[in-house]
Amino acid sequence: MHSRIFQISTMQIEKDNYLNEDTLSQEYLTPFDYCSDIDDDIRMADIANLVNNVLPKGMFELISDDTMRYNGGIEQWKEEYVSNIRKNAEAITVDNMLTHRGTHNLRKAIDNPLNVRYLFYLDGNGCQSFAEQSIAFMDFVCGLTPGAILYIGGVIDYHI
Repeated sequence: MHSRIFQISTMQIEKDNYLNEDTLSQEYLTPFDYCSDIDDDIRMADIANLVNNVLPKGMFELISDDTMRYNGGIEQWKEEYVSNIRKNAEAITVDNMLTHRGTHNLRKAIDNPLNVRYLFYLDGNGCQSFAEQSIAFMDFVCGLTPGAILYIGGVIDYHI
């Protein structure tokens, strides 16, 4: 499975600190088979897709190639998140608890509420050794105030 990892920070990210194919561990017992850099045109298309199609509608807007603004809306998103968790929890029965419809869907609703294969690297200094699922990004958003500016650094391809 291929997808992308996005480096996002509340501080501007120096080019020297951009996430790249060598930043994350790709050794034995890590989740990645490999990571690789992508070209600038693909990077820009991926950023536009993230902001316009993946993140909750209207919550963010792209204001330049590497910058997006948080417009608010996290409170409504949190209501929807909790509702989705409850719906998935209520769907678990003794008969399906170990099937795809059972706890797997509940776990997915909790850990990956945006339901994407994208991962998020929330370190502007390039020192973090891991990328996280969408719940980590949404938790990060909970600490923002409307109008906050977010900077996008490296965007890399990964394969699991």
